This record gives sequence, C-alpha cells and structure tokens, in this order.
Amino acid sequence: MAAHNITRVLDVLSRVYDPDYVDRSIVDMGLVTENDITIQDNQVEVAYGLTAPMCPFSAAIGLMIKFALEQELRVPVSVRLKDEHRQAGVVAELLADPVRCQELMAKLKEFGILERCVRL
Repeated sequence: MAAHNITRVLDVLSRVYDPDYVDRSIVDMGLVTENDITIQDNQVEVAYGLTAPMCPFSAAIGLMIKFALEQELRVPVSVRLKDEHRQAGVVAELLADPVRCQELMAKLKEFGILERCVRL
C-alpha cells in the first residue's frame, strides 16, 4: 500500500461510527484525520480521538477502526488513542492484550454494536 492510499484509509474510516453518534462517521467528526494515519512497509497505523474525556467506547472505537481497515485493506493495522487523551494509557494497555481485545470484540458483535457502527 503506497503512501497515496491515505485517501483509501479515510474512505474506509468514513464508514466507521462512534456508538454514541451513529449519524456521523469518525472522519466526519474529526476523530481521525489524514495527519493521524501512517502507512509504512505495507502496514497502517491510526491514532484516533474521542468525543468525550471519559468516553465509555474508547477502546471499542479503536477495535472497530482496526477491524474495518483489516477487513477492507487486508494489511496489518495498529491503533492507538491520541497521546493527549486522558485514557490513552488504559486504552493502550487493553489494546495490547489479545485476550481482552477478543472479549471486547465478542461483546461488540453480541450487542450489535459492530454491525451498527462499521458499515462496510
């Protein structure tokens, strides 16, 4: 994936929604911009923001970003909450734990959140 494909990444992310705001994508809300995307060695890294300081979906949004991009682009994706956010450390810990990520993803599927918020 070449650097010019940041547009493609943004296109995929324009179909990912915050569970609290399902009428506007995370791109529309400015939670992810082209400056938050790094493409290197056929891998994508995305830093994302949240709409609220104590967003209950902070890690879930990261997982949905990762899921959407990996499904559509078929490349490895890493995500992180932007450093300045007060939950960055806790979210980084959760996103680094494959077991906890798998559990959270199962809950997102079970409650229909993944289907409602990732519109591929």
